[in-house]
Amino acid sequence: MSTPGDVSSITLIETRQEDGWTFDYYRNLAYPCAVSGYQTFVVGRRTGSDDNASRPLWVRMHGGGIGYFKPDGSVAGGVRNKSEEPYGRLRADVTSNNLEARVAGLSDGFRTLGVSMCSHDIYSGANTVDPNNPNLTDGQTPKTNGLLATKAAIQFVMAQYPTDDFFLHGGSAGSAGSYSVAWGLQEQGIAPTGIVADAGVMNEGYELEQIDMGSPCARTAEGVAIFQQRILPEIADPANQPHLLIGDGRLQVPVMQVYSNGDTNTCAYLPMDCPMADGTTATLGSAVCAAHPVRMAIQAQGPTSRSASLELCVDDPNINSGTNKCDKHVATNSGYLNTAPGVPADYNGVILGWVTDRLSDD
Repeated sequence: MSTPGDVSSITLIETRQEDGWTFDYYRNLAYPCAVSGYQTFVVGRRTGSDDNASRPLWVRMHGGGIGYFKPDGSVAGGVRNKSEEPYGRLRADVTSNNLEARVAGLSDGFRTLGVSMCSHDIYSGANTVDPNNPNLTDGQTPKTNGLLATKAAIQFVMAQYPTDDFFLHGGSAGSAGSYSVAWGLQEQGIAPTGIVADAGVMNEGYELEQIDMGSPCARTAEGVAIFQQRILPEIADPANQPHLLIGDGRLQVPVMQVYSNGDTNTCAYLPMDCPMADGTTATLGSAVCAAHPVRMAIQAQGPTSRSASLELCVDDPNINSGTNKCDKHVATNSGYLNTAPGVPADYNGVILGWVTDRLSDD
């Protein structure tokens, strides 16, 4: 967990100026992708800003599910997230009304970093042997390296630009990975200021129950077993699930958990026997069950906690989910409105307030 990323083979591909920002696109030749190419990242800063001034950094970790290779060497989960990622996928969105763009507009002068996930390992591999992967790189046995590649990108930016605080912002698979990266950076001695984890978390009890009940959202037992071998053993260990790291204080990085309670990506309101911390079960909707352990761990910290959990109801107008008006997957990728009680309609504004508070922690 504490191993630093390798920054010795990072090369600049190109620089672009767009929307009042300057973006540098890099490739890290130390970390091959699972199928082709190498891990890449894009660094953004306002054009004309002082490169020598200390500024906070916003690290976006996009989603894309999980992937692996079947015993016959064929791809599971597609090749997009196993191949080198282009500039356009990693460049920060600085013009919309989503969370990333609003952070970019803050007076604190955030710089941005978009990292790739071309090991398709939820940012949790650390030179971990990739079972069944037939794609040799320079004759070497394929390995996953999402954790180390993300660390390397962050280390590189912090060495290039004075950085006083930095946040991880993960969506879906990136959300699940944000816990891994935060823990790894903490163990390395450069803990993030906070993480915004939206719509994804490793939850073994939930995954096993999904398989047992034959849920349409369940992964195959074979797929789960193979994928667990693609990530760092410490992260795969059920004793180190995010809610347990938070609950016993091993993960000290403040967490902003975000999810929509009808998220169709986690089967929305499908009722299930949701495993509870005390060994019992309770009937909960699937999307709520997936997020439940982390939410309970955060709430158990009481009113003085620096972490928070936002259960939202956000409608995605681009999909038709019938009567489900809380179906948005990764709510922070949009500027839509929340209708769930207890959280203001402008949930991104709530998160921005939390970010501002965390900037003041030290």
